[in-house]
Amino acid sequence: MKKIFISYSSKDREFAYNLVEYLEDNGVQCFIAPRDIDGGKPYASALMDAIYNCAAVMLIASKSINESEHVLNEVDVVFAKKKTILPVFVEDFELSDDYRYYLGRKHWIIAYPDPPQTYFQKILDTASKYLPSEAPVVEAVPEKAEPVDLSKTTVFDYYPDRGIMVNPEDHQRNVSFRTDTIVNMMGGIFERVEEIAGSEAAESIFFDSGYASGKNFSEKINNQWDTGYSFEDIKNKINKWCEFDSAVGWGLFSSEIFIDEENDSLTGKIRINEPFIVDHKKKRKICAFIRGYSSGVVENLLNSIEVELTCSECPLKSRFKTQCVFELKTK
Repeated sequence: MKKIFISYSSKDREFAYNLVEYLEDNGVQCFIAPRDIDGGKPYASALMDAIYNCAAVMLIASKSINESEHVLNEVDVVFAKKKTILPVFVEDFELSDDYRYYLGRKHWIIAYPDPPQTYFQKILDTASKYLPSEAPVVEAVPEKAEPVDLSKTTVFDYYPDRGIMVNPEDHQRNVSFRTDTIVNMMGGIFERVEEIAGSEAAESIFFDSGYASGKNFSEKINNQWDTGYSFEDIKNKINKWCEFDSAVGWGLFSSEIFIDEENDSLTGKIRINEPFIVDHKKKRKICAFIRGYSSGVVENLLNSIEVELTCSECPLKSRFKTQCVFELKTK
């Protein structure tokens, strides 16, 4: 059954839960965290699934949402997936620029200054309009994503007696980190290098580190993918790499590759949707690592042909961007 997803700041918890109780007593099923989070599923993944499958999203809007990155992340996903959003304003306040962008032209439900229960019927009437009589529930998947053979990409063998995971394809050990742990770790290193040698040097070091990592990774896989030198061979290898790193959680990689055989050159774009190495909070340019990594991978997959990747779209340059886009050309 399609539900109404309730997005709220923790400071508005009491209002949100009282509203959910009223809506569900009157036949409108809701999803609200943490109540409806399955203990066996990652928190963020459960929220994404719920948003993908909901009938509409109801945003409890108070001044506290201006300080909540979690709520803003949910609203960003709502708009990316073209879901209906129903803002319920529980107090008079000034929206931040982020929320004004998303909510400026939406119809607001005003639920103040009288006691909250006074407005519950109006909210119920609005929410009921967005509930279909029946609709299939599907698992959340990236739009237009091609099927991925998970047995060859993301399923690692776990050895509980040793506490390690091993990739059965190459028998190499793998580990799993929270993305914010990696961002904080890399960000701390970037700051220290920046203090000693300057921001340009720090960015260069992160690029070089990523480049070495990309070369190392692609050396391990290039032989099994190396089928020839034709345009289709090169394109297929790069597409396989994009599929591989997408499947292990780096973000959704895709490529547009064009080869000019007469001029012996290659151009194109590498896109990464929702890349994990982006420092949204402090804006440290640790994402130079992913540019270096992509350069190292592509050069190896092209049998050591040197390439240049320049960033044409970056999530750090605009809060409404979710993609890294690299312009690619051979040197």
